[in-house]
Amino acid sequence: MWVAEYFDCFRAKSLTFTKNFSMFRPLSVNIGMRYAGSSHGHLSLVTFVALAGLALSVSVLLFVQGVVAGFERELTNRILRVIPHVSVRARESIATSPELLQLIGGIPHVEGSAAVIEGQALLSSGQKVRGITITGIEPDQYRRVSRINQYVRGGDLIALNPGQYGIIVGDNLAKDLGLKIGSSATVVVPDVTVTPLGAFPRQKSFRVQGILDTGSQIDQRHVFLHRLDAAKLYRLGRGVHSIEVWLDDPLLAREVGLEILATLSDEFVVSTWFQTYGPLYSAIRAQKGMMLLLLSLLVAVASINLVSTLVMIVSERRGDIAILRTMGSNRSLIIATFMILGLAISAVGVAAGIGLGYFLGVLAEAGFPTLESLLGVKLMGEYVVDTLPFALASTDVWHVAGIAGLLTLLATLYPAWRASSSSPAEALQYE
Repeated sequence: MWVAEYFDCFRAKSLTFTKNFSMFRPLSVNIGMRYAGSSHGHLSLVTFVALAGLALSVSVLLFVQGVVAGFERELTNRILRVIPHVSVRARESIATSPELLQLIGGIPHVEGSAAVIEGQALLSSGQKVRGITITGIEPDQYRRVSRINQYVRGGDLIALNPGQYGIIVGDNLAKDLGLKIGSSATVVVPDVTVTPLGAFPRQKSFRVQGILDTGSQIDQRHVFLHRLDAAKLYRLGRGVHSIEVWLDDPLLAREVGLEILATLSDEFVVSTWFQTYGPLYSAIRAQKGMMLLLLSLLVAVASINLVSTLVMIVSERRGDIAILRTMGSNRSLIIATFMILGLAISAVGVAAGIGLGYFLGVLAEAGFPTLESLLGVKLMGEYVVDTLPFALASTDVWHVAGIAGLLTLLATLYPAWRASSSSPAEALQYE
C-alpha cells in the first residue's frame, strides 16, 4: 500500500511542478510545446516522417564525419607513433653517429634520436619471396624515436641481440610468407659476393622473434633487426645510413627539419614524414571538411520536409491562430509559437540522429572484422589503415548539431510568417 501511496504522491508533486514551471514560461513556448506533443490525426504521421528524415540525415552526416576522424586518429596513433618524424641521411654512410646524435638532440622540439641502417632486400621462405624494407636498430636507442614496441606480438625489441640474427616482421608480410614466431627466413641483399665458383648475392638466414601488428601499411613490407647484424649484412662496419628523430609535435616536422638542415653541413639530406604520409594526412583533413559540406545537403533536404510539415500544421491550426488573433495576440507571438514548434521537432530529430549515428559507427567498427571473415576478403587491405575506424569527437557533434539547428531554424521562418499573416475572419467564417 505504501508503494502506491508513494507513487501517487510523486505524481501529484510532478504535476504541480510542471504547472508551476509552465506558468513562468512564455505563452509562445507553452503553445508551441503543446502542439509538438499533440497526436492530432494524420499530422502525427507527417510529423514523424519529417522527424525520421531529419534523424536519418543527421546520423549519416555524423557517421561519415566519425569515420573520417577515425582514419585521422589511426594515422596519428598507428603510423606517426611508429615511423620517425624527421630523417637525416648522408650521401654515403654516417661514421660519426654519436656526435651527430648529440648535436641533433640539442635542437628545440627534438625528444629523441637514433642511428639506423636502412636498405632494400628480399625475404624468402620456402618458395615464396617478397620485397622488404630492412631497418637495423639499436633496441634501447630506437625506443626514443618510435613506439613500435607497443605493436610487437610474441616478442620485444630487447630480444634483438647482435649475433643472434633475429628479426621482427610485419603481420601481413608474415602471413604472405607463412612465418610464425621461431620460423626461419632468408634475407637476400642486392649485393654480390664473388667466389671461385662465381658471383652470388649475399644472403643470411634469420629467425623470427616477433610480429609487428600495427594494422596499417607498415605491416606489409617492413622488417626490423639489430643494427650490428644489419651492418654485417650491408658491410658498413660502424657506419649507419641515417639518424631518425622523434619530435614532441609531429606537425612541426618541416620547421625542425629546416633547422636541422641549417645546423648540419651540405652533405646531409633531411626528410620528414610529410613527404611520405603528408599528402594522405592533408587529403583526410580536406575530405573531412568537404564531406561535412556535401552531406549537409541531406540535412537541408530534411529541413525542406520540415517546411512542408509545418505548413500543414499551420493549415490545420488556422482556427486556433484566428482565436489567438481575435483575443489580441500580436504577430510576433504567432511567429514565435511556430518557430518553437519547429525547433522542438528538429531538436528531437537531431538528438535521435546523433544517437543513431553513434550507434552505427560503433557497430560498423566492431562488426567490420566479422564482415571481412564472412566474405573471406581483406576489404581495406590495400589502404594505409586496414580497419574501419570510428572516432566521434565532441567538436564534430557540435558542428553537426549546429548545422542541423541552423537549417531547421531557417526552415521554420516561412511557415511561422504564413501563420502570422493569416486572416482571422477568413479562418473563422467556416468554423
